Amino acid sequence: MTTIRDVARHARVAPMTVSRVLNNPDSVSDATRVRVETAIDELSYIPNMIGQALRNKLTGAIGLVVSDITNPFAIQQITGVSSAARDRGFSVVFAQTEASPDEELRQLRSMIERRVDGIILSPVFNTPDSVDFVTSAKGTVVVLGYPMPDNDVDVVRCDSRAAASEATEHLLALGHRRISMLSGPPEIVTARERSEGYKNAMRRAGLVPDVRYGAFTVASGFEMATKILASESRPTALVTASNFIALGAAQAAQRAGVSIPADLSITTFDNSRTDVVLDPFFTGVIQPVTNMATAATTLLIDRIEHRLVGPGREIVMPTTFEVHGSTAPPPEFL
Repeated sequence: MTTIRDVARHARVAPMTVSRVLNNPDSVSDATRVRVETAIDELSYIPNMIGQALRNKLTGAIGLVVSDITNPFAIQQITGVSSAARDRGFSVVFAQTEASPDEELRQLRSMIERRVDGIILSPVFNTPDSVDFVTSAKGTVVVLGYPMPDNDVDVVRCDSRAAASEATEHLLALGHRRISMLSGPPEIVTARERSEGYKNAMRRAGLVPDVRYGAFTVASGFEMATKILASESRPTALVTASNFIALGAAQAAQRAGVSIPADLSITTFDNSRTDVVLDPFFTGVIQPVTNMATAATTLLIDRIEHRLVGPGREIVMPTTFEVHGSTAPPPEFL
């Protein structure tokens, strides 16, 4: 196995110079750095990261804990964090919690036991328990996607309440008045915030809100929509709190012989972007997931490297709203 001394001999420098190139390249001249890097490439030298971690008290790895790996939103989080971490010289260990707070704590414990340098957490709930668990172990954590009013912690999120209002107002502007909301579990902050945004828009229009709570799953969207479409005064439009709920609602509409958007309009959150699919169907809210992931990673690594100190910071990023084929004026307007 090639050693640092082999590299030093090949580059005609001292072993300490090789170490400086690896750990603090700005401390050597450009010519020397290039010579050492060439020797590293030619000899296929792999630095001893464990030894460096012991010396620097850093492992060079951060953790990312997401709720559901099957959701495209989580996949974008993973790719965004991985890319931003790589640019800063860090690798990423990721885990999913399957929307279970107990599994979330187990995964956080595993991350801490692996001695990751910090953790980006997309939590199940925005209660303080998980963040407190990490900070009590002297860990560094940044929360992605949720406000954390009970923790002094860095947060990167969007304004779900305002975005839900915008989605509802789009339907109101089309002429819809019977608009219902299909949301996730009420104990999850994003489900509550999106429901509140919908309610605010409905009340401003002088209309009575109708919120149904379920889970952020296709099955739950199907079940909620099946029940609401069977009612005598069924809505002409739905605001759904996630892309999975929207998919389930669309399946229920198809099963019931209800045409989208001629009979029923649907808006949602986290529908596919135009750069992901050729012909997105759902009208809805798009969160800038890659930018959010990059910002969260930057905050975390800046904390790890002591470039950022002091109280937690909250970054609230704007959403965009894209109109596609799932919304149209209600039948009586056609």
